[in-house]
Amino acid sequence: MVSKTKEKLAEAFKTVVCKKSFTKTTIADITKECGMTRENFYYHFRDKYDILGWVCRHQLVANIPEKYDKKYVEDLIIYLVRKINEDYKFYRTVVRDVGVEQVRKEVLPYIRKLIYRLIDETIDENVWRMREEKENFAVDFFSDAFITFLTEYMLENEKMDEKLMVMNFHFLFTQFF
Repeated sequence: MVSKTKEKLAEAFKTVVCKKSFTKTTIADITKECGMTRENFYYHFRDKYDILGWVCRHQLVANIPEKYDKKYVEDLIIYLVRKINEDYKFYRTVVRDVGVEQVRKEVLPYIRKLIYRLIDETIDENVWRMREEKENFAVDFFSDAFITFLTEYMLENEKMDEKLMVMNFHFLFTQFF
């Protein structure tokens, strides 16, 4: 079970980042926003990069199950797009302030896991018959493409067109996978 204190700190963190920017946000700002002490913060997190990683893990990708089919993977990607859109200003601010590489570092392991499962469990073995290095290449390529697409989109667009994004990912899944 996720700690209510961590959730409260995370929500305060997102609020402050949206108001001030990631770069200008301090631990004092976060604790003031949620009415907690610095000790509370440091009991749960090392620094603002640690809480950023926690937000990405627990609020974006925590609900990824162990097994799913191709249709469910499409739904999951759309779910991620919708979760990002719910806190779009926060995620856009983070991408702008910390940079694409830091965001990639935080979310790549989870996206790789998702893409690996997509390839491993949904694509007919008789079609792919991949050796491990080819499978790893495909996972790396699609994972990086997904992260790069979303981060570049956030840098270039003030708001997310969720309907267009959902339509585009649906097209991708129905035509290519």
